[in-house]
Amino acid sequence: MIAIPLIYFIFLLVWFWSRHRVWNMDLAATSLLIVISFCAIMIDINDIYDDYGINEKNITIPTLILFCFQWTLVLIPLHIFSRIPLHKHFPIKEKMLYIFFIIVTLSSFLMILVKAGDIKEALIMDVADVRGQHYKDLANGSDSGSNYLLLPANILTTTPFPTLALFFWFYMKTFMKSSVFLRAGILIASIVQAILSIVMAGRAALVYWTFDFFLLFSYFYQYLPKATKRKILLITGAFASLVGFILIYITLARFDGSDSHRDPFESLYGYAGQHVNNFCTMIIHGGDAPITFDRIFPLFSKISGHTFDLFDHYDAITAHLSSNIVVNVFDTFGGEIFLDLGWFGYIIFFILLVIATFYIKNYWQEMRFNRVFILVIMISFFTRGLFAWPFTGHYTTMALALTLSCCYLFKYAFRI
Repeated sequence: MIAIPLIYFIFLLVWFWSRHRVWNMDLAATSLLIVISFCAIMIDINDIYDDYGINEKNITIPTLILFCFQWTLVLIPLHIFSRIPLHKHFPIKEKMLYIFFIIVTLSSFLMILVKAGDIKEALIMDVADVRGQHYKDLANGSDSGSNYLLLPANILTTTPFPTLALFFWFYMKTFMKSSVFLRAGILIASIVQAILSIVMAGRAALVYWTFDFFLLFSYFYQYLPKATKRKILLITGAFASLVGFILIYITLARFDGSDSHRDPFESLYGYAGQHVNNFCTMIIHGGDAPITFDRIFPLFSKISGHTFDLFDHYDAITAHLSSNIVVNVFDTFGGEIFLDLGWFGYIIFFILLVIATFYIKNYWQEMRFNRVFILVIMISFFTRGLFAWPFTGHYTTMALALTLSCCYLFKYAFRI
């Protein structure tokens, strides 16, 4: 039974391949789901349910089918995007595009500079201590206060801007003759969240960047020159080894010396494959959770005049559930929507997604440059939605609004 997602996504990968027989973003995204589905089987084989943040086994055939159906509705727009030819920007927009690159890059360097002290301290501490101190500060209500001067930088370094920066790095490599310093700057801007996550020994931001890179490299694969592809593949191989080492090191540090009787390496399977079981758990046991818009629509808390805290949010959900399940785990974006909005919100979300997909399929005959901002939002949604709801927080809401505004900013041919 647990093999249903693996078998399904393998067949879906073959079907996508048969449609255009070119390696592209849709195949890359489906490959990630195949890896997750395989690791879910490894969790089952090694029986590590109820360890490493994984809930007890709650897998049923209906919930597995729903898991596959949910991700199919997300993969179809990526498949459509992959088949639409990409058009370059208007030459008249080049100056504005460079200004955009510079602003995003400077914002990223500013955030790194502001956090330099915390990063330095984290680098000389034990990894487990770094993470422990981070959550201790959160539990104690540690807050450095709001710095409104950093508001633009905070917006330009939060989701989906790192994905957007990485997209433009590939875009410059493919279509533009730009300075190596500007390309290096925009590449650093794409990985700024992973750099900042050093202060909490976090894996997630680095995983998001790796997934973004995989999808975007696959998207640009048909456009990149052969020599450039070879260089990227060589560098990627070396970087992937480094990323693997970091993930293993952080994982070992988290579980070494703990009371768990499990091999710490098993947590890697748990990290990569718990999404399936946790999603099923939320669908089966999460029906009693209170309806709230705060996480899915972050500005709702502002409008309603109260402060949203993610830890309090999880506590409130747990208090309303009759079953003893862990809710602050990787349950995918669908599990989060179901917990917060119930079946009504879950169904409405996918109805809206189907409508948007239908519109793109029938009215987008080419990927005009201003539309790439929608593409980037979708990629960012996929890579982060594999784990949880991807757009939590006021900065993210404002970043989404700014990204959508760029669709119109780059649509019309006016000079600046």
